[in-house]
Amino acid sequence: MKLLRSPLFTLTLGLLLSSATGLAWYWQGAAVLVGQARAHRLAVAQAAKPEKPWDFWTPEMENLARELRESRATVTQREAAVALRETQLAADLQELDKVRRQVESLRTEISQHIIEVQTQEIGNLKTLATTYSLLTPKAAVAIFAQMDDTTVAKLLSLMKPETAAALLEEISRTPGENNANFKRAADLSQRLRLIVPAKPSV
Repeated sequence: MKLLRSPLFTLTLGLLLSSATGLAWYWQGAAVLVGQARAHRLAVAQAAKPEKPWDFWTPEMENLARELRESRATVTQREAAVALRETQLAADLQELDKVRRQVESLRTEISQHIIEVQTQEIGNLKTLATTYSLLTPKAAVAIFAQMDDTTVAKLLSLMKPETAAALLEEISRTPGENNANFKRAADLSQRLRLIVPAKPSV
């Protein structure tokens, strides 16, 4: 009884009672908070849960879905790269077509200037070239004045270089308006350069 009257006992008992009361209130509040947190997690999980019939979602399925998303992103990147290559290829094809048209135009232009000696005319041309070579340059040039430049160029190509040179010199001396004589001599020289000899008969 003496212990019950002791102030130290009373103080100790009060502290224990107040601590027990505080601890009880703490556990009661903590239980409410834990319940609320658990309910919140459950609500979030339910909201993220797929609808039926996909409500059996598993981690493996989540991994598969992630792989599918990554594969789709890769395919999209490849499609963009292919589209870019197709655009570049179309531009390259246009450039190639442009170059092809230019080459064809140049080929046509060159073919218009090239003089091709045909096999069937080579005999007659050689005979005429020999005949005109025996004439004086002035007489031969007078005859050449009545011929077209292509025929004259073919004849000159079958003559000896010194004979052809003398005839070109005479052509350049022939009187003409606006230096037409010099122009014809230059044109004949150009045609001589582009003459393609006849192919030998088999």
